[in-house]
Amino acid sequence: MKRFNFDEFLWFIVLFLLDLFLLDLVITNKINFYIGNNMTKYIYFAITSISIITIFQVKNVLTPKSAINIKIKLLPIILAIILGVISIRTHQTFKHFELNNELKENKISNIDKQFLLEYEMKNKNINLDNIEDNSKKNFGKPIIVNDSNPMVLEDIRMNPEKYLGKELEVVGFVCKEDYLNKNQCIIERLIMNCCAADSKAVGIIGEYDKVNDLHENDYVVAKGKIRISKIQDDNNVSHYIPVIGIEKLRIKNSK
Repeated sequence: MKRFNFDEFLWFIVLFLLDLFLLDLVITNKINFYIGNNMTKYIYFAITSISIITIFQVKNVLTPKSAINIKIKLLPIILAIILGVISIRTHQTFKHFELNNELKENKISNIDKQFLLEYEMKNKNINLDNIEDNSKKNFGKPIIVNDSNPMVLEDIRMNPEKYLGKELEVVGFVCKEDYLNKNQCIIERLIMNCCAADSKAVGIIGEYDKVNDLHENDYVVAKGKIRISKIQDDNNVSHYIPVIGIEKLRIKNSK
């Protein structure tokens, strides 16, 4: 008569949960927080391999108990799964400080930054009404920012004049910060060659009437026109930053 082997059953449960965890990361697109898009294929390979091992592990549940206690060996894997789930639920792992600091420097708080001074000198006589008129004449194919060209967002931030009035479609994550206006959020993307350790964050500020309906790290597709937003700092000095006036927005991970 075959006996129930609890150690092997425990190993089966761990493999099953690990497989589910990886599947959840892929389905919800949260895997993009950890690795670059070109590395995703290896996650699919890992999911397939773990699934096969899990299936073959079923027959080991009804085998004589081994003299080796595997419970201690399973603890690191179980701990890793628990920490991974906690980080996803709290979203604290996904705060992109590099992007946040960069936007702060080029917004209104650090007006002594060289980049912002040069930009202000070039655009100190900017007329928002003329920009609106020009945007109506600026027809052409929309600019689509995806995995193949994320650095377009950086060029828009550095050289907004040549993009004003153009249609923009950007896929990225929502980032909310206290220093933004009430109707603003950041649509950001992570550029990773391998993993999060070599990542660089780029993004654009979006103005959206329903920004309160969005949550931190929602994965969205935002469509709208590039325009200039006027912001005043604590000294009542006006600053102009490129933004996307969001006309349509879809949350991709809400399916």
